[in-house]
Amino acid sequence: MRVKVMFVWLMAMVIGLILSCSKDDVSPEPEVKLSPLNFDISKKDLGHDFSEIQWTPSFILDKSKVVYDVYIEEELKGKDLETLSYRFEDLKALTTYNIEVIAKSIYKTQLVASYSFTTQDTPSPGTIVLKKKDVSTDKISISWENSNSTQKLKYAIYLDDVLKAENLDVTTYTFSDLEGEKVYKIKLVAKNEFDKTVESTLVLKTNEYVEPSDFTLKENDLSFNSAKIKWTGSESEKLTYTVLLDGAEKAKDLTVLEYEFTELKEKTPYTASVKAINEHGKIKQKQISFTTLEAGGPADFKISAENITITTALIRWKTAGDKSEKLNYKIYVNDDFKADAQGDGQYLATKLEHGKVHTVKIEAKNSHEKILTKKFKFTTETISMSDFNLNSWDVKPTSAVLTWTKSVATDGSKVTYDVYHPNGARVKGGLEETEYQLTNLTPGKSFTYRVEAVSNDPNIRSVSKTVTFKTTNHEIPGDFELNLGEMKKTEARINWTNSELPSGGKIVYEVYLDNDPYSYDASGNAFVFKNLDAGTPHTAKVIAKSTNNTKNVQTISFTTNTEPVPELTLNIVKRETRLVELTWSSSGTPSSDRYELFLDGKTVKSGAFKTHTFKDLKSSTTYKVKVIGTRNGKSYEKEVDITTKAYAAAVDWTIEVSHATFNNVQVNLADFKTKNPNYDLSHMTFEAILNGEGLNWGKGITSKNLTLLKAETTYNLNLKIKHADGSLASEKSISFTTPADKAPVWKGDLKIKQTGFSFLELENNFATDPEGGSLKYRYYVNGVMKNPNTSASSAPKQVRLKLGLLERRVNSNNKPILLSHLISNKEYTFYIIAIDPSGKETKSNVVKFTTGPDAKKVFEVRAAIDPSVKHVGPYWMKMGEKASIKEIRVKWVIDGKLLGGRGESVHPSKLVEKGNQHSLDLDYSHFLKVKPEAKISFSISIEWIDKEAFIGKSESNTIVITE
Repeated sequence: MRVKVMFVWLMAMVIGLILSCSKDDVSPEPEVKLSPLNFDISKKDLGHDFSEIQWTPSFILDKSKVVYDVYIEEELKGKDLETLSYRFEDLKALTTYNIEVIAKSIYKTQLVASYSFTTQDTPSPGTIVLKKKDVSTDKISISWENSNSTQKLKYAIYLDDVLKAENLDVTTYTFSDLEGEKVYKIKLVAKNEFDKTVESTLVLKTNEYVEPSDFTLKENDLSFNSAKIKWTGSESEKLTYTVLLDGAEKAKDLTVLEYEFTELKEKTPYTASVKAINEHGKIKQKQISFTTLEAGGPADFKISAENITITTALIRWKTAGDKSEKLNYKIYVNDDFKADAQGDGQYLATKLEHGKVHTVKIEAKNSHEKILTKKFKFTTETISMSDFNLNSWDVKPTSAVLTWTKSVATDGSKVTYDVYHPNGARVKGGLEETEYQLTNLTPGKSFTYRVEAVSNDPNIRSVSKTVTFKTTNHEIPGDFELNLGEMKKTEARINWTNSELPSGGKIVYEVYLDNDPYSYDASGNAFVFKNLDAGTPHTAKVIAKSTNNTKNVQTISFTTNTEPVPELTLNIVKRETRLVELTWSSSGTPSSDRYELFLDGKTVKSGAFKTHTFKDLKSSTTYKVKVIGTRNGKSYEKEVDITTKAYAAAVDWTIEVSHATFNNVQVNLADFKTKNPNYDLSHMTFEAILNGEGLNWGKGITSKNLTLLKAETTYNLNLKIKHADGSLASEKSISFTTPADKAPVWKGDLKIKQTGFSFLELENNFATDPEGGSLKYRYYVNGVMKNPNTSASSAPKQVRLKLGLLERRVNSNNKPILLSHLISNKEYTFYIIAIDPSGKETKSNVVKFTTGPDAKKVFEVRAAIDPSVKHVGPYWMKMGEKASIKEIRVKWVIDGKLLGGRGESVHPSKLVEKGNQHSLDLDYSHFLKVKPEAKISFSISIEWIDKEAFIGKSESNTIVITE
């Protein structure tokens, strides 16, 4: 717009210049072009469909006249205005508009000022106060008031979320045919002319029904396992009775006034209850307690034991009471169940322990489940073992032999023997012989042992007296002398005299250096230690050892000869910002020297090397380097200071910030690389702080997107660039403010493609987010939010949405919207609310439509017969476009026989539209060619919409073709 105005002004200037140049080549005086001065625009008034702006006056320095042009969204609304305000009418609610006011002077100069505003939302209804008027057992009356009497509202009434009335103008309503004593939820929805709604709820309970009249309850005919109860009744009331025993239901819907309980437990307290229930479900309850009688117990009986041995006993029992009473017995021995029996009898107990007291328990039970228990005790015979004697002989330094006499068990069982130390440790067990040899004993030490004889029962034992003896000692090698021989820098020789045993046995020698073994069988009387370090002290040890491991030890100390210490020279051959190369050399003959390298006291490397390069150092930093050399066991060292070079100072650079969206900003280090070409950014790190919080920036990154920002917020960004060694190369700070978060924008209005008796198909013009975010949607049918793609029940009263590839209520495609499971012949409204990631919402246009009549109720086929062409033409009311029909089938019946099973399939494209009807041309002549006199009839079946939505199916009556 402004470009057009400037173009007109430039053309006028060019024409004026040409005309001025045509006058006798006389140069006119230069014309001074004064421009309007700056002015400000502000809001004066704002509503949901209008906005009034105002601006401060703009002046010309010569005080000449200034007029104004006003544009909205580049459309001229006011021209050459002299006032300082303007009112825009017929605007859309919740919409942002861009305004421009152009101040113009008489010199054709101008100044443009911009401004934007967002219209307010449409007004909402006032609050609703819902009140109770009257309540009975089957009716509830309510009334309500609206706090905003200036709005004309329509009301809808719901009872337990079921719509009962809509489009009401009154302020009272009565619900009838309700249930007594029931809580109902009442909801009132008020809607104004802008489709804004307000709700109010009220929870009320209908009055209670009258309880049954009082009655009495008593018990009689009581026994040990049964009881009978009786109660009074009312002849004027229609009552049924429920009987309970200890809270458990025993009978219900009784009309008699008594009940008998059976199979009860004896001597047990019970509580019986009777509930009287009237036709409204009201209950009057009475209860009574009683205790059943006790049943008689079994007759007395006697127990005895005979033929008792070490492991067995015969147990007998006999009743002392009524012999005709049938009793069942259970026999226990030492609390272990053994057998069941009936009447008098006997039982042989086996596998008993000898010499133990055993308990027999017998339980007698009668037909009343009464139990009488009797106990009897007896003792089995015992087993013993004979005494025996223990001796020792043939005692040696490491062995001895034990012998003993035999022990005999009184039951004649086999006897074995166990050998023990007095401390309780068993040496050997299960011996059948009466002799045992002890081995691996310690020479010159006393030992004590005992032996235990064991029968078949490990608890029956005979223990011998203990026997004590002492082993003899081994011979010890005699003393000998140890002397030093020839001594060198790396060798040392030692000599010794012989050591001897009294018996003249063999002696071997072991040689050690500083307690480390050198030889376990040294030959002769001398030994040479080799490969020693010069000038080092040592201790030599020689051990004379017998075959029985007895020893005599002699030691001697010595020091090897020494050699001169070498000198070390260090040289720095290369020095950079993070690198220093060092070489060194040593005096003498260093062919076998080894070195250890240190940096600031820490070991860097060790081995046979004479050069090293230190890397990854800090710039402009001094380090202490030390080299320690080792030659023939002697160390020598040299230390030197090294200093790395400093980095060059960074050249000044700039930060550029560009806004992609309100929450996405791109930061660029626009000219850092060009101004600092010697800096390798891949080795440099970036530390960024945004409003006091650190950012994960990374290495060598000169462009970065900052996301998840807040709208209309000022941010301070501090960026530090550091060298590879962590030192600071350069630092910059910048402040920026994010733009406003804009609400979603709809591409266009939702438009109806087609409607049917139970569906609506819409063109899908989904909204977009100006910031590029992923939008979510809420879908409203008749003002109620619906979840997409929910399964419908068998009754088509729920609305099902089909919106293409819809996931988690987020939609980004343009596939059609299909509403199915609608109720036929009913008015509906539909709209969508788009929500961006920050929660801003924008509502689509509201689509209003009415579904067609139910196909199953209005489907009718009329046959129009034309005998000359043998065609028939059925007609029916349209239920939607051809594209909404899934399948058409014609079922032909010839002489009473159905042809083709499911019938003939007809493609929907063959339908012909005539006004508000569909028609189909069917040719039946081919049937008459085979059977000219055939009797022909047909019917048509149509299925609507696709498989993903509700399928409405209609079928015509059978139509008979007659000629």
